[in-house]
Amino acid sequence: MILAEKILSLRKSNGWSQEELAEKMNVSRQSISKWESAAAIPDINRILELARLFGVTTDYLLKDDFETAVYSGADETENYRRVSLQEMNDFLKNNANYGSRIALGAILCILSPVLLIVLSAASRAGIAITERAASGIGIMTVFLMVAGAVAIFIISSAKMERFEYLENGNFELEYGLSGIIKEKRAAFEKTHVQRTALGVVLCILCPIPLIVAGIFRASNMTLSCFTALLLAVVSVAVYLFITVGTIKGGYDQLLREGEFEPKEQERAKRVSKFAGVYWPIVVAFYLGWSFLTNNWGITWVVLPIAALIFAGVSSILHSLER
Repeated sequence: MILAEKILSLRKSNGWSQEELAEKMNVSRQSISKWESAAAIPDINRILELARLFGVTTDYLLKDDFETAVYSGADETENYRRVSLQEMNDFLKNNANYGSRIALGAILCILSPVLLIVLSAASRAGIAITERAASGIGIMTVFLMVAGAVAIFIISSAKMERFEYLENGNFELEYGLSGIIKEKRAAFEKTHVQRTALGVVLCILCPIPLIVAGIFRASNMTLSCFTALLLAVVSVAVYLFITVGTIKGGYDQLLREGEFEPKEQERAKRVSKFAGVYWPIVVAFYLGWSFLTNNWGITWVVLPIAALIFAGVSSILHSLER
């Protein structure tokens, strides 16, 4: 008996229609129809899901010489948590708030050197402040804003710990919820595309004032102000990326799609391990160079360059997993 016949037989023995099985699998009815007619073959993650739903072994599904269903002997869903409509809405609301708070923390980190850059330029231009005072106030502001951002990150993560089972995938949606989530995600897609596009445009255009000022040999004070403007625009773009990305990620997490598919989560773990080593080194280099040279108006370029390198390495790590 081939896989298509086994899926058809098991579905009928459970009394499910193609629509009901599609709902449980978070796929379309057409996908189920193609699997049962042998027009398409489910990928390994879907096969594991089918085995779990039907309570059979993967060997039975994958090996044609098995004619009789071989049951796993245990209900693998016993330890799975059922997600109700109220819990789903609670998660989506908290997840959106979480994204806003994380975005705020990111903005604090990005804007933290702005006052130092401006005050340092003002002191060099002889405008109302000494170089020592400018450095002291600016550096203190950097530490205070970064400390505030870290506090936001820690508190926000703690508030989302009760939804940890969703991240691990140890849950089942109540009947009909996947359809509701897909509708919500589809309705949000236009906002997601628009805000992401706006963020990209802001990132592309933000260096233009600084470049033009450099071409016309503007004063250090003017260059510093345009640098501060650049960081402000970047912070707006980052806010857009994080907020819409978190909301869309919440929908994908509930549906176990996109980056929350089992294979994608394995790739994410590899990237996370790299990030855990990479970013502390970058921050240490940035702070070391800044304090040694006291040229905070230049050393900030380490962070965007490091971000580009990180994006490139992450893409390579993803490609190696395929």
